Amino acid sequence: MTLKDRISIKKPSAPKARIFAHSMAANAATVFDKLVFFALSVITARYLGLEQFGEYASALAFATFFSIFADPGIGGALVRTISREPELERTHFAGALAAKLLFSATAYGALAVALCFTGFNRNTAYLALILGMARVGNVFLAGFYALYDAKERFLLSSFFNSSFSFSVLAGTIFVVLLKRDYFALARVRAGIVIIYIAAVGALTLYYYRPMWKPGRFPGFLKGAIPFGLSSLFNNIGQNAAVLILSLVHGTTPAGIFTTGYLFLSSLFFIPTNLNRVLLPYLYRCPFPEQKEKFQFAHDIYAKLYALISSYIFIVLFFYSREFILIVFGERYTASIEVLRVSAFGMPFVFTVAGAIIQSLDLQRTLARLQGMAAAFNIIACVILIRFFGAGGAAAAVVLTGALLFFSMYYFLYRRHSVRLYRTFFLFVKLILIVLALYILYATIFSALFFVYSFLIISAIYAAAATLLLNGDDIRVIRETVGVKWIKD
Repeated sequence: MTLKDRISIKKPSAPKARIFAHSMAANAATVFDKLVFFALSVITARYLGLEQFGEYASALAFATFFSIFADPGIGGALVRTISREPELERTHFAGALAAKLLFSATAYGALAVALCFTGFNRNTAYLALILGMARVGNVFLAGFYALYDAKERFLLSSFFNSSFSFSVLAGTIFVVLLKRDYFALARVRAGIVIIYIAAVGALTLYYYRPMWKPGRFPGFLKGAIPFGLSSLFNNIGQNAAVLILSLVHGTTPAGIFTTGYLFLSSLFFIPTNLNRVLLPYLYRCPFPEQKEKFQFAHDIYAKLYALISSYIFIVLFFYSREFILIVFGERYTASIEVLRVSAFGMPFVFTVAGAIIQSLDLQRTLARLQGMAAAFNIIACVILIRFFGAGGAAAAVVLTGALLFFSMYYFLYRRHSVRLYRTFFLFVKLILIVLALYILYATIFSALFFVYSFLIISAIYAAAATLLLNGDDIRVIRETVGVKWIKD
């Protein structure tokens, strides 16, 4: 079966073209938000210094952890219910709004109570309260964006989200120029959130007037549970290391870990956006009726993900010292080890397995696997952080990613007979390429100027990766990044 037999391309119709344009805008907004977040973190870290940034990062991680309880899957449930029952959008919106208010208040209250038992100093606890207001408010604000997404008004939600990110960045720069403390940074962040809630909320309520029907509220919450569990477990994985590190060794090691791990966390949007492209095709190829097409999609995108993640690993591992010193400065040299260890987690982050399981309507299975990984992450963090500090936290995150990666693939292999031998041999080839490049780097190119070494290594990898691609791979990659529509 050729590629043309599996995938055919047609010119999008006007409605599809509009949706595609909006989707591209949403993806562009995501990239912009990640760049702003990265710049925000860099500015904050360089301005505050290692010790104060450690306190700020610990407070933010604590606030972020509790903020997830402000939205136990409500946004995802809203998108799904309005898509299925558009005639009841006002009722579903009212239910989502009520749930958001209830859970936001509960989450912030839980945060305030939990701070009494953390052992944080007074400044860190006060920072957590302010940043908690910002994070919980941000989650509440996302509920309005979910309504726009459900209505396929991606441009509007993207505009609000991007302008919000830019406002936070501008406010941070203003505080830095005035040379104010980290409390001012937190207050500006919280103040901007409150302003956007008032503005976006007023606009949304004016155009989409909610209609409250108490009888539908329990069903709405029940439908949100699978989405909420996945978000909760992902949140634990992203924040447990910082929280445990700050509680065991103090806030300074937490700052070391945060700066080193920032390079990776800023790239997580890449597999997320790639999955947005993959999922529609998988939904059009129901398993097992179209098993061959399903398997084909897995093989192609698994190869694409592996090629991208391998290159990112090479860049971050080989040039970790240069990146840390250039971006954060000499004060953060301890973060180099964190970045090098964390880089080993890239192949496990760039995985198509999660999208495959989601396309099979097995969200509960995915949530259970993520829950298992979250529990393992906490245990691994407690053990490894105790003995190895920030480097142990990075190792725990990598091991957790590996566990989730292999458990998802084991499930697909045993329950749905997804063939993995092509992916396995691809990984073997990529490992050999990476090892060969490391030998070249260690013996020859490490002595060169950073930019020259980077360009040469990148060119060699690009040439080697091209040899692993066939015609089908090249066409799918071109259609992934181009203005094309996939039809089964």
